[in-house]
Amino acid sequence: MPENSNKPAVFHEIAVTKNDILNCSYENWYSLFGAHAYSRAIMLPVPDEFIDYLESDDFTIPGEKSKPNAQNDSDWDYTPPSRPDPACRFLEFHRRIQETFKSFKHIAPKLNWSAPQDSVWMLPGRTMKCSSSSDIYLLLKSSDYINHDLSHAFDEADSVPDKIQYYLILREWKEINPSLEFRCFVRDRQLLGISQRDLNYYPFLDDLHDTIIERISAFFDDVQLPKFGSNSFAFDVYLPKPFTKVYLVDINPFARKTDSLLFTWNELATMAPHDDEVAVRLVTQHNSGRFATKAHSHNHVPRDVLDASMDSSKMVEMLQNWSAMLSKENEDTEESE
Repeated sequence: MPENSNKPAVFHEIAVTKNDILNCSYENWYSLFGAHAYSRAIMLPVPDEFIDYLESDDFTIPGEKSKPNAQNDSDWDYTPPSRPDPACRFLEFHRRIQETFKSFKHIAPKLNWSAPQDSVWMLPGRTMKCSSSSDIYLLLKSSDYINHDLSHAFDEADSVPDKIQYYLILREWKEINPSLEFRCFVRDRQLLGISQRDLNYYPFLDDLHDTIIERISAFFDDVQLPKFGSNSFAFDVYLPKPFTKVYLVDINPFARKTDSLLFTWNELATMAPHDDEVAVRLVTQHNSGRFATKAHSHNHVPRDVLDASMDSSKMVEMLQNWSAMLSKENEDTEESE
């Protein structure tokens, strides 16, 4: 047994600056690498009134008073008649969201750093494929990840900006093969490691090991390294068949709040970079049981909620009930005071 095997693991601090967080904000990196992004995107500055709506307890979903030109196959445009339409507080912003559907038939939304992947169960298809502005509002309003952007984006940073300009990122929806998405970790401008993002076992990835390293390393050296302002960061890429072009999906801070996937953060903070070899982690046949969990499984919900998510009318009814209960609780609290 090695001499130091019983020594406790050392927690290594990872320094994150305010600028590191800002550099990873979508509108900042997209201005540098938009030509290499997998999806086109339209970025709308978010008004304070919309942030107030997202942070409020009111779960009323704004109605579709003017339908977008794109075909709308969603039923999330219901507004309870007893409540005013929240969109009245941000009408111009609401109109610009609807206008985006003239450019993109379907949209995948996100804020500066996070996408509402934890709330996709709210839509019938259980994806971020939005067919109306109401779909977008529903995902954003239901997401803990969006709340993170609004309240905790700079928790690990050395300081906080005086003012944060939030953006609603409206990306053109495009299908993606999850087995070919990879998260790449950069420390001190050295590409340290590449991890499979979807933690299921895909036998064909073993044969792509060298191609994965070659394509992603070239993309990092030729495209990202000369332009990106942070020395340490994580970036997500998509490498579809025929495995000749790398597409940039997102950039994240080199921070513990970013999912390290098949690495540990202590590994990433301490491992020595090797110029001739990048560490690649793939789910293998032997460890597939360890990692075979559904993404965002910590956001799973009770069975009755899942059943309602398969029927849009039932989901709307359930949201009405939630909203009514919240209002009743608030009224009771005010009366007791």
